[in-house]
Amino acid sequence: MEVSKPFLRKKFAKDYAKYYEVPLFRQEGFEHRVCEKCGKGFWTASGVHSCGDSEHEEYSFFREKPRNESYASFWKKFSDFFSRNGHEIVPRYPVISRWRDDLYFTIASIVDFQRLENGRVVFEYPANPLVVPQPCLRFPDIANIGVTGRHLSGFMMAGQHSFGEKGYKRDKCIELNYGFLTKVLGVKKEELTYGEDVWALPDFSAFGPCIESFAKGSELVNSVFMQYYWDDGVKDLPLSVIDVGWGFERLLWYYRGDQTIYDATFPMEVAYLKKNAGIRETELTKKYNRISSSLDVENVHSFHEEKNKIAGSLGITVQEMEEEIAPMQALYAVADHTRSLLFALADGGLPSNTAGGYNLRVLFRRALGFVQQYELTDDYVKLFEMHARDLKPLWPELEESLEWIKPILENEEEKYAESLKKAKRMCGSVVRSGKLSSEKMAVLYESHGVTPELLEAVAGEGGCEIDVPSDFYSKITSRHLMGEKNAEETLVVNAPTTKPAYYDDPKKTEISAKVVQVFDDAVALDKTIFYPEGGGQCGDRGFIDDARIEDTRKTGGVILHCTPLAKNFRKGQKVRLKLDVDRRDALTRHHTATHCVNAAAREVLGPHVWQCGSRKEEDEAHLDVTHFEKPSRDQLLLIEEKANQFVLEAHPVRVTEMNRGEAEEKYGFRLYQGGGAIGNRVRVVEVEGVDVEACGGLHRDNTSEIGFIKIFGAEQVQDGVTRLRYAAGPAALKKARSDQLLLEEACAQLNVSKIDLVNSINRLFNEWKERGKQIEKLSNENAKLVAKESITIKDLKVGVVVRKTISGSPELAQKIVSELTKGGHDAVVTTHEGFVVSGCAPNSSHDAVQLLKDAGAKGGGSPRFARGKK
Repeated sequence: MEVSKPFLRKKFAKDYAKYYEVPLFRQEGFEHRVCEKCGKGFWTASGVHSCGDSEHEEYSFFREKPRNESYASFWKKFSDFFSRNGHEIVPRYPVISRWRDDLYFTIASIVDFQRLENGRVVFEYPANPLVVPQPCLRFPDIANIGVTGRHLSGFMMAGQHSFGEKGYKRDKCIELNYGFLTKVLGVKKEELTYGEDVWALPDFSAFGPCIESFAKGSELVNSVFMQYYWDDGVKDLPLSVIDVGWGFERLLWYYRGDQTIYDATFPMEVAYLKKNAGIRETELTKKYNRISSSLDVENVHSFHEEKNKIAGSLGITVQEMEEEIAPMQALYAVADHTRSLLFALADGGLPSNTAGGYNLRVLFRRALGFVQQYELTDDYVKLFEMHARDLKPLWPELEESLEWIKPILENEEEKYAESLKKAKRMCGSVVRSGKLSSEKMAVLYESHGVTPELLEAVAGEGGCEIDVPSDFYSKITSRHLMGEKNAEETLVVNAPTTKPAYYDDPKKTEISAKVVQVFDDAVALDKTIFYPEGGGQCGDRGFIDDARIEDTRKTGGVILHCTPLAKNFRKGQKVRLKLDVDRRDALTRHHTATHCVNAAAREVLGPHVWQCGSRKEEDEAHLDVTHFEKPSRDQLLLIEEKANQFVLEAHPVRVTEMNRGEAEEKYGFRLYQGGGAIGNRVRVVEVEGVDVEACGGLHRDNTSEIGFIKIFGAEQVQDGVTRLRYAAGPAALKKARSDQLLLEEACAQLNVSKIDLVNSINRLFNEWKERGKQIEKLSNENAKLVAKESITIKDLKVGVVVRKTISGSPELAQKIVSELTKGGHDAVVTTHEGFVVSGCAPNSSHDAVQLLKDAGAKGGGSPRFARGKK
């Protein structure tokens, strides 16, 4: 039997008393009915025939004069209610979900407490029951934001959660739900309906009933009861979970009664943008706001069609709507996008072209595009400051983060400006085509920075229309929501788990062991002191008896010792392991140095720096960190200086194995520099006072044992990621000596002292540039002369092509052709090496590409200029 949500809905609906009914419904006079519009079951105290879902009920909670209630003060009402009712209010988690390798962003409050173990979701929670004010980021609705009155990219899910037997059940949950809605939010019970539905993971490894609470057309909360999993039938989960997602902004919106969720959530920011841009609320904008909450751009075929539909409902033309409504839509979107970016950047996210940073860049560029198009403000950074100030009572860390966020925004604005120049040049030809597919639009955005809004603006300036696909934003952002694992080939081995004796005594260099399995090129032992490659640290080398071990790798729980002499061993044989001590010494220096460099980079470049890759080899190491630009020379020197300061200060290095929850509570999510924990136990490496990470590698006992650290390079390996290259201890000394030898050789070649080396190089460079200019001038004069000499009386006839073979460079051939075409002649010039250049005068009937082919050359170009080779 195949399971599906429709199947479960039908099953649960048949026995609604078991899956949905709670004592409160009967106590308060709610009766069970079936919605005449959608067919779902629901509970009502007023005898209505509709479940109240916003899909078929208009919003009716708007007030003529909205209540004056701030975000922070309403949160106090919410948190006080649940605190009085036995819930611990826990701090928010980051919006960048460092503890979940399969997600870039925290998309729901329940994600805070989910961990992955061997592909399964398990729970780690600091209190039970609890409430968490969790900011969440979601990107599929970007096209709707600002256009409708209800969509947001960032919102607080006030998560109400209860776990297992020590928590509470459905009866208590709905009782609390009803108490808050009626006593705090002020909803009359006659206005409340409780709709029945089903929640499930895609693989049905967890599912259960959910009860949605509606009032006046608004879904106020969804209570999910994770109780079951599917295994040829409905089975009880070992741990039942109550996951109640209170959309806080929707609650505030309902309570205040504003026309849009933006006016309720960002009143100060919206007022600032309106005043700054001279946008006033009119009868038309009020009318639009009243209908905007029922709009959904993502579910229509095209923006163009939807705009015509909206304009028609308002009784105006699309042009009139663009002039009066579009600026209002833009400022709403800007208010939303800037707050979402504030959370993401404060938590260490960076706009980029890859992974989750891609979606942050989409938000930034859409917001900045609106700011510039509608002249909303000449200081958009002020919006970030306003958001931080408004949210300070809940999250003071946002205001503290502004110092390092501002350089990120400035850098991103510069990149956007460069991209915009290219984008505008491309828009003309695109607009003339009239219609775009989502795929073509994605290429234009990713390769050239062309946004739908920019296309529409360019089209408007030219009096044209462009039909932009409405699902563009949802398609491009959906590709950057989930973490992608690099597919690695895993050798499936049939062997017992290897005991990692290198953890028991990392300084042990020899040990006896027993062979448990022999493969073509590797040996598995019952225990080993050889550390296998992992966490960026290269595998150990050495000897097993007389066989040289060239590498050590791990697959599952089995450690493989790679050697071409593997077949010389037999299962059950006792062997002696001898470690390559010099290699281990270098690797542990580099691994401990990596922690110091990481901490130093964070201190110098900013708290947005996170490790996103590393490699520790014998001769050198590198560390990849998140940063928006290549560090300057001065910054690299400061990082090196700070890292060596950590060495000189002799910080102890401690390794502790802890329960995951205990480690997270003590150290926070900075633990997860290399990814989330894969088990309930975490190996924590603490460089006291410097850095703390979950780390499986081997280290020195004290930073003073590293020796000195030499940073010898930095490069941008991808957008938003900087690679720092360095060496430590004897390897650093070797690098320094190598640099010294190169310096001395350069001085010897130029016959100057070290002090005069830079001046001598600058002098030679300037002489080289000047000589190049003279050569270029002579080359141009030579081209003119050759071109003039190439013209004969025969060549003056109409349609005759000047053909010339020269002894010279391809560049000279191009210049000769250029001179000839300027003079009104078609030409083909060939070098003795077989390079061919063809060109045609402006009014020529010839085609330069065809002339190239006629000359026997392969190549390409345009009708006016082509080049190739025979």
